[in-house]
Amino acid sequence: MSSVESIGEVFVTDETERTRLIADIMRLMREPSLPEATRHAGMTLVGWLARRRPDETPHAIGIDEARESERRIRAARAKTRL
Repeated sequence: MSSVESIGEVFVTDETERTRLIADIMRLMREPSLPEATRHAGMTLVGWLARRRPDETPHAIGIDEARESERRIRAARAKTRL
């Protein structure tokens, strides 16, 4: 059974697979040893996956906020290790 359904000429990816993939990527991005370039690539991929229709542009709202939140979390972790 395919996770892609054809509706006319448009192919719609199964929502369950899409949301599972986003969750898996986000779980991996929580790893503290993940390189910054890899984290950025993960956020970009999540932005593409967050689109609802093939003609939508990638979702970018919240990326800067997520990066700032990550910086604060890392700084707080570093303080607790001292």
